[in-house]
Amino acid sequence: MEDAIYVAVNQDVRESKKTLLWALKNLQVKKIFLLHVHLPFSLTTSSSRLEQSEIDAIQDSELNTSVNSLYKYRDICINKGVNEKDVDTSMISGHDVGEGIVELIYQNNITKLVMGAAADPHYSRGMSITSRKAEYVSQHAPHGCKIWFICKGKLIKQRERSFDLGNPSDSFSEFSTSAEKPISKGRRRDEEEEPESPKEHPGWILEPEESPKKGRKEPIEKSKSNESDEDPRLEDFKCPISMEIMRDPHVAADGFTYEAEEFRKWLRSGGRTSPKTNKPLENHNLVPNHTLRIIIKDWLEKNPNYKR
Repeated sequence: MEDAIYVAVNQDVRESKKTLLWALKNLQVKKIFLLHVHLPFSLTTSSSRLEQSEIDAIQDSELNTSVNSLYKYRDICINKGVNEKDVDTSMISGHDVGEGIVELIYQNNITKLVMGAAADPHYSRGMSITSRKAEYVSQHAPHGCKIWFICKGKLIKQRERSFDLGNPSDSFSEFSTSAEKPISKGRRRDEEEEPESPKEHPGWILEPEESPKKGRKEPIEKSKSNESDEDPRLEDFKCPISMEIMRDPHVAADGFTYEAEEFRKWLRSGGRTSPKTNKPLENHNLVPNHTLRIIIKDWLEKNPNYKR
């Protein structure tokens, strides 16, 4: 939903309340989703010396705590004038908050996200992002998602949307601190309805835990013209080493995208410089280029007869 605002919230309402209030005050909210990554306790009968039934009870209690927190966030939205039917949630269970948020961005085709840049006690004027999960999201979220990073109710950084096919870090470096300009927003009349029982959890979406590397879908601009072998994007789809269309594109330290296995072969064969520029590589790390991988997959599905 293009107009929907997603706000990443913690289980502890005190930690994310100001971030949510900033979104409600400064953005024109028509539909708001409360985004939450539930972190279940990693307990086993052998390590904890607890019965499985006791472990299940602890995990169920933690899950209920997360759901109850979402109800509190929902009440904040309603008290600020958002209609109850325009407040929803998207929750996933995982073992890393940053990866879980990125997974939800892909699953829900999120284009507008508000999240914390750091814990409120770490706020200082002119600060940058210090939260590890915020750093991860800034580096791995798709280009099509605009992100506002908040700390102590103040805008710290803002990442604009982009649809570049190159290095994902290109758009991540385009942060700019801007003055907050509250947007006047008419308060909506609350609908008088009887409160629903928290036990039924109406409207809450608990999605199964998945690997952040699969199942991702990102909004893609579709061309009206017929795609063919002459599509100029083909050059961007090909690995600079093999000159074959990439299936697993990764960005190397030189800023160029390569087929992951081809780049590893380059290193194993003794390569210590960039295959594109011949300049020394600062490191041998590879970062998945999820955006390009999805675009290539989409193109191949539309062109099944393309001769690879």
